Amino acid sequence: MHDTEPIAFAAGSSRFVQEHDFAARQYRGKRENQEDYYAFADAADHDEPPLAKLLLAVGDGLGAHAGGSVASYVTVGAFIKAYHDNPMDVVPRLRTALDDANEVLGNLAASLPAVGQPMGTTIVAALVTKETLHWISVGDSPLFVFREGKLIRINADHSLTQILEERVRNGEMTAEDAAHHPDRHTLHSAILGMPLQTVDAPEEPFALLKGDIIIAASDGVFTLSNRQLEELLSFGQHTTADKIADAILFAVKRMNLDRQDNTTVGVIKV
Repeated sequence: MHDTEPIAFAAGSSRFVQEHDFAARQYRGKRENQEDYYAFADAADHDEPPLAKLLLAVGDGLGAHAGGSVASYVTVGAFIKAYHDNPMDVVPRLRTALDDANEVLGNLAASLPAVGQPMGTTIVAALVTKETLHWISVGDSPLFVFREGKLIRINADHSLTQILEERVRNGEMTAEDAAHHPDRHTLHSAILGMPLQTVDAPEEPFALLKGDIIIAASDGVFTLSNRQLEELLSFGQHTTADKIADAILFAVKRMNLDRQDNTTVGVIKV
């Protein structure tokens, strides 16, 4: 993981402070390898104070594919680099970074012997100021905003989960059948170095309020229900980002699931 170095600015300023305002933690779970990767980066422009903008990217390597850990590492790193290398307006900049990262992964995959399914990863990237949130995502890794006691997922879920839940709402299947459907977590879009099928990249930013907490995570966080996360984040209003991330992973570990997935949690407090 690549974290920015701690910078001693006062809390509450226009700058984000590492560990106080932003932090991330990881848990391997019951898997053999850690296939998630994340990075924070200072996204401030030249005419802005350092860390006035923060970029967070989280990748969840596809476990059934060859080189899931490599895919998430390469994709997140290439995304961050491409974002810095292509100064332009925010929305096209995020999309250019995504396309460049996808191309980098494709070129790497093409240079390696074909073994099983192609290497791949999800990605969710958030560009955050004290007032706004832009994002781009591919796959099922969630981006949440916690506000006034409610946890809201704001990015799209590119898995069959959404389709199954829509069928439940329409009375076409039961909630129990949907929860245990064997294809529930099958992705219909991911970073594979191939043409991207579906990308979530809104044109307009999400307006942030003071006190909002942003969570970008891999799908291992779904071990906890929304209600459990809301209870944890309610306490988080009065503490720092690092302690919020620690508390979420502690709660995941306490569930002690036999097949607990890798879990990465990135937290940004506004």
